[in-house]
Amino acid sequence: MDFETGKARIMDALLAHGGLRHLVDVGADVLGNPVFVCDLAAQVMAMSHAEDTDRSFWDEFFPAGMMVPENALAVGRAGIFDQVFSADAPVYGKFDFYPGRFIGARIRSRDEVIGMATIAERNPLGEHDGELLVVLCQAIVLEMTWQGERSQASSALLEVLSAAIDGAATASELDLMARGAELRLPRRTRVLVIGLGVGHSGVVFPFLQSMLESCLPTSPMVIRHGRLVVLLDLERHPSVPVKAIEACFANMAIRIGAGGAFDELAGMAESYRQARSAMELARRAGHPSVLADYDDWRIDDFLQQAGSTLDLSAFADPVVQRILAHDQAEGTQLAQTLDAYLRCANNAQAAARMLGVHKNTMYARLERIQQLFDVDLESGETCFSLALGLRMRRMLQLRT
Repeated sequence: MDFETGKARIMDALLAHGGLRHLVDVGADVLGNPVFVCDLAAQVMAMSHAEDTDRSFWDEFFPAGMMVPENALAVGRAGIFDQVFSADAPVYGKFDFYPGRFIGARIRSRDEVIGMATIAERNPLGEHDGELLVVLCQAIVLEMTWQGERSQASSALLEVLSAAIDGAATASELDLMARGAELRLPRRTRVLVIGLGVGHSGVVFPFLQSMLESCLPTSPMVIRHGRLVVLLDLERHPSVPVKAIEACFANMAIRIGAGGAFDELAGMAESYRQARSAMELARRAGHPSVLADYDDWRIDDFLQQAGSTLDLSAFADPVVQRILAHDQAEGTQLAQTLDAYLRCANNAQAAARMLGVHKNTMYARLERIQQLFDVDLESGETCFSLALGLRMRRMLQLRT
């Protein structure tokens, strides 16, 4: 079908105001292929039901009304979501899980992206199908406005948690907001902030959130500023279930920041700050672990704040500077080895696993440190002074 004829048919369907389903059915007929519309949470808003569309086609792609998680992750890893949601032009994609191609285009209301419309190629795609899909997206926005529909209604949970994080309400006001929204929050919680590594966009979070919710059913979560914020239920999860969370993200690189525990919503702001601070400190230090627990980075956070008014170099153990100078001159990694050893509570094997080296290599390095710098790693006082000195020097390096 030529562009002008197809556009006229879509506009006629819009003027009929038969609803989103009718508009998508007409669009599929114009394009000669199945068409589906999803919101940002991968929930199906509408799918075409032309007579020649086999129901099994949709059953395969949208069991329980949303995309197969593995397929959504494959699309995310290919960067297609980023491309679709960042430009008005249609985007073509081809994946192993389907023999044909896809064309996706974003549905945008003013400055807000509210979803995407996609053509699944069963019949050969036409020359103007991408342009017609964009027209269909524009018509969908107008139809939704006319009908007063919105795929993502404002979330009471997001409203309450945002107010708590931003410190925009008092403790009593937060309690009233939570009761008014009939929210059931865990009695004792800590904030987890989950961010994606380089090469992955927060656009895929809505597709992953449902998987994480099934893993942590009593821990409320929202997407905020491109990160997933979780209120971890400490009665169900006394420690952070890192392996379970990683499993929900398949092979995607993530970092988890964990703040301190709190009993009332008013304590959420500080726990959120702590989680973000732990993530940033771990990132800047090149710490390899997925989890950045504030309990492990509390001293670093203190030193970072103290360093704004004090000269930390005057307080650091001078042995630390000697070790760092030796590393620089000899190309060794003794400071990193000592830091890992002290962070792992003087457990050499755990430190070896953290650094990805053999335990014998760890023991040899620790012995060398003791011999070269005349330190006793059996002394608690010495270890404390060295650990504090290493953290002070790291703060100084990060500030330069």
